[in-house]
Amino acid sequence: MPEPRSGDRPAPAAQKVDFPPLQNGVDYLDSVADQLRFGQPSPRNLKYAVLHLQAAAEVLLKARLVQEHWSLVFKDPGSAKRDRFEAGDFDSCTTTGAIGRLRDIAGVTIGDKPTKSLAILAKWRNRLQHYGLTAPVPAVEVTAAQVLDFLVAFVHDELLPTLPWPEAAAAADDLESVGMKVRGITSYMATRLKRLGEELKDVADRTVRCPVCEEWALVLGGHAIAMDCRFCHTTWPDAVQALEQYHNVYLANGNIQECPECTQDTLLVEAVGTAAAPEASHSVCFCCGTDFAVTARCDDCHNTFIPNPIDDHGLCGNCLNGAVDRF
Repeated sequence: MPEPRSGDRPAPAAQKVDFPPLQNGVDYLDSVADQLRFGQPSPRNLKYAVLHLQAAAEVLLKARLVQEHWSLVFKDPGSAKRDRFEAGDFDSCTTTGAIGRLRDIAGVTIGDKPTKSLAILAKWRNRLQHYGLTAPVPAVEVTAAQVLDFLVAFVHDELLPTLPWPEAAAAADDLESVGMKVRGITSYMATRLKRLGEELKDVADRTVRCPVCEEWALVLGGHAIAMDCRFCHTTWPDAVQALEQYHNVYLANGNIQECPECTQDTLLVEAVGTAAAPEASHSVCFCCGTDFAVTARCDDCHNTFIPNPIDDHGLCGNCLNGAVDRF
């Protein structure tokens, strides 16, 4: 019997690309976990981890917004139309906007640390898409791991409980696979932190929290001009710029003064916790790393300052110089 010609064969059923929001988001998470789980991921692995993780964040955060009300995913909810929503033909809110609406309208708790990591991730994704990205590999790695860990918990806590049982069970199985991979990444990160803790134990009194990865791994002092975090390897050209970023991230107000030891304007007074005393408020110089135990309050301007051990007249340097200039 002759073989049927190809034209005689029944045409295969047309396939469809069908990824509902939750399945789509979890699929992105699975891809990210694959990119990160093999320890020391390559720059190419991290590139796709950033792109897919940002896609997952947008899909999953907005899926929770839709549960609250479909109009909340519109850039301008006041102009939302149901037919445009169902057709997917509209401008949606940003990731930052979605977080704000989830907090303020839906009552979802999203901490400051994941919010910060999500904001950094969004910036990196935009750079990758439009300009190219230059960043230390460990910094990208740790931020991606933090966001991945947050999103896995977010799906468990905020999305799965609202689904019908069959759909929730299928999504839970997929998420469990992602979770197993994430635990491998978390273990790897924990191993790095443990090793780093041993390396830095002798400088714990001048090690502060990094304003990028938030690990206790930014060592102050030393003779190098540039400074870098020992965990994420973010580098600052000098102590002044490292202090500025630290101040912007951790302090609404802070008294920065000239250091009596090295004469640089890099002394942060009564506002720094160290790895040796995380809950304390020390006066530490970001340039030389000196921790000043004794502080005083200026009789004139009432700012806190480091007193001169010989004679300070109860005045900070600025007020003392002003008093001298008047005579």
